[in-house]
Amino acid sequence: MLKATYIFLTILLAWVSELYAQPPAYNYNLEEETNIYKHVADIKVITEERNVHLSEIYSERPVILVLVFTRCTGVCNPLLMRLKENFAFINSRSEFTILVLSFDPRDSLEDMQSMAKRFTLEEDPQWRFAISREMDELNQSIGFNPVWDSRRKQFDHAALLVGVNKNGFITKKLIGLRNQEALTAMIREINDVFIPSYPLPNNKQFFSCFNYDPATGKNSPGWGLLILSLPSMLTLLLVLVIGNIYSHKHPRS
Repeated sequence: MLKATYIFLTILLAWVSELYAQPPAYNYNLEEETNIYKHVADIKVITEERNVHLSEIYSERPVILVLVFTRCTGVCNPLLMRLKENFAFINSRSEFTILVLSFDPRDSLEDMQSMAKRFTLEEDPQWRFAISREMDELNQSIGFNPVWDSRRKQFDHAALLVGVNKNGFITKKLIGLRNQEALTAMIREINDVFIPSYPLPNNKQFFSCFNYDPATGKNSPGWGLLILSLPSMLTLLLVLVIGNIYSHKHPRS
């Protein structure tokens, strides 16, 4: 009886250890989750019409920030082209403003206006092209970190979109060239439309089966696993107790 119990325990422990050793089942893009639901920096923005604070723009309508620079030989132009094509098919033109903002201090307002003309967006009231001399503050508030490459005279940077609602909160970030479905979800987020979602794993979720550490890429057991295993453990303990009582009452001759 006791030998069989020991074998069962060994198999159970081996199974649990194998679960711990497995890689995480989901590849979460944690970069898109940084700075979410934090206030965007209320920087001064220089537009063709006038100089305004960013809060004056997003208080009228939610904003989708597009971070580019005019001398970019990489992703900036494909990003704007893809956005122009996708937004043309999204029927929500009155619900938000697209603010294309340069993070390159070399760019002038004339450079940004030339970019708007290159994409035939200079007459579109939904699109606004602007610069700011306070981009460091904005970059810090949205978690954007372009790196200057002195050899190529270019910035290494992500293709970043930042959704800001009318209260100035960052409600969604998108990285890379995204499709209409992702952009529609961003529009809903900045307009505070309820979207059912599942939270990312973090150290405040006490009852998850496994706690994922993004720094190491490893899982560690959580309280949820203990709770799920508790019935089996209690059953095993009960079997051991009954077996021990039986062996005392009926000793071998």
